[in-house]
Amino acid sequence: MPTFAKTATMGKLILIGIVVALFGCAPTMNFNKDKAAFKAAKLKQQFTAVADMNDAYFELKENNYFEFYRQLFDSVKNTSYPGKYTVNGDTLYLKFYNNRGVTLLGNKATVKKGVITFYR
Repeated sequence: MPTFAKTATMGKLILIGIVVALFGCAPTMNFNKDKAAFKAAKLKQQFTAVADMNDAYFELKENNYFEFYRQLFDSVKNTSYPGKYTVNGDTLYLKFYNNRGVTLLGNKATVKKGVITFYR
């Protein structure tokens, strides 16, 4: 009897691990579905924050796509957080494919006089 109990518990743990892994990949899977449209979307507006070593860029694209990324010494992108946005009044509501983007910038932004401000 104890062997069966251990097996059942182990099976539950494996099942929980699989479910967590699938839900953890959900944002990436959604981006993979939208990747072609994202890449085809033309740039509408770009905002830049220049630092000593790691510059940050936020781009608004056609079809309500956006991308936040960083570049080290004007080289290739070393981090990228794409997503989609909606507009309500003067506020952009940001929906990142990876929740790390929300942690870094927030989920709302406003653009006034060419300056973008992010907040939660």
